Amino acid sequence: MPNASRSIRFQIRCLCLLLILSGSQITAECGVIYVDNRAGNNSFNGIAPKTNNGKNGPVKTIQRALEYAQPGDKIILINNDQPYQETLTLSGKRHSGLGKEKFTILGNGATISGAIPVPQNGWRKLDDGLWKVTPFRKGYFNLYLDGKPVPEFKPASGEALQLSEIPAGKWAVHHGSIFYREQKNQQPWMESFSLAGKSVGLSLIDVSGVQISDVTFENFRVDGINVHDRCKEIVLDKVTCTGNGRCGLSVNGTSQVEVIDCKLNDNRVEDLLITEQGVANVKQTQLGKEVEVKP
Repeated sequence: MPNASRSIRFQIRCLCLLLILSGSQITAECGVIYVDNRAGNNSFNGIAPKTNNGKNGPVKTIQRALEYAQPGDKIILINNDQPYQETLTLSGKRHSGLGKEKFTILGNGATISGAIPVPQNGWRKLDDGLWKVTPFRKGYFNLYLDGKPVPEFKPASGEALQLSEIPAGKWAVHHGSIFYREQKNQQPWMESFSLAGKSVGLSLIDVSGVQISDVTFENFRVDGINVHDRCKEIVLDKVTCTGNGRCGLSVNGTSQVEVIDCKLNDNRVEDLLITEQGVANVKQTQLGKEVEVKP
């Protein structure tokens, strides 16, 4: 059976929604859900930042918080300096604002990562200090060491890649595999290499009144954040998108996004990509590359 406190809060939301629909000016009272990827437990109800008694305490995953969430709720992440290894989707009215209350994810400086470790047996040693690893998923690639992007070697425009030209400490893509040349006395299979594994950090579709604040999306295979279509009144505030395989932020369809005091840099292809009729109102934001606009 639903937790009693969550059931009461649901009834309050319903009452607030009825009052809003009837024209009342009352502000909706919405809930707060806490997430802690160390001390949390997905059997908890999420209504408290720390475990106190019974089921009261933070959930362990953001996905669990999204399953609990209702319109206008706020999801608060506990930052343990340990990345949340998740890929998230906000869709429809359930993950939208309610009245004057935005549906909010507050990161408190936390990181959401799509990186997956390269297993020791994932490396194949070749000649002359060259190593090869083949990602399971193709299309976009990135290689990281200790969580930071490793420099990519690219041949001059119009020239074919020659594996012998890859410098020490750099990598390149060839026939669906990543080739990396070791540095002096380096053994890649013994180090903390990882690949961009999970596809997209945060996908939004058909939502309105959403705010994402103070969080980093990094090391995803495609995009850090993909605002897919039919999204409006979306605010990204102090959000960082870095080290992603295609782009940091993609705004598509008829979506409209406010990008305020963000950092979009060091993504492999684009930092900010706008397609179709998408609109991104960028303010006080660091961009590593020029904005790419495509029909």
